[in-house]
Amino acid sequence: MSVKLRLKRMGRTNHAFFRLNAMDARTPRDGRVIEELGHYDPVNKDQSKQFVAKLDRCKYWLDQGAIPSGTVSSLLKKSGLEHKQLRLPKPGKPKVVVPPAGEKKAETANPA
Repeated sequence: MSVKLRLKRMGRTNHAFFRLNAMDARTPRDGRVIEELGHYDPVNKDQSKQFVAKLDRCKYWLDQGAIPSGTVSSLLKKSGLEHKQLRLPKPGKPKVVVPPAGEKKAETANPA
């Protein structure tokens, strides 16, 4: 059985509230839960109450091979948990600046 750490959506329309759960990878987003590990309330103004998790249990599941979703991974990193399973954010594509067709590069002359 493959276990994932992911968020389960709760709350009202336009006022989302999420629970952090350890779930079987084959279950639907709001399906059966193996263990409830915490909650995330993005609307809450207090940063300390916005994300609350049982970090010791999260670390246990990560040690057992559970794979965190991208959002869960970033939330756990922000809360101070270090683990090899936590993903790094994907690097963005570098912007390529193309000068307009009518302009030429200004050449700098070295007065010597």
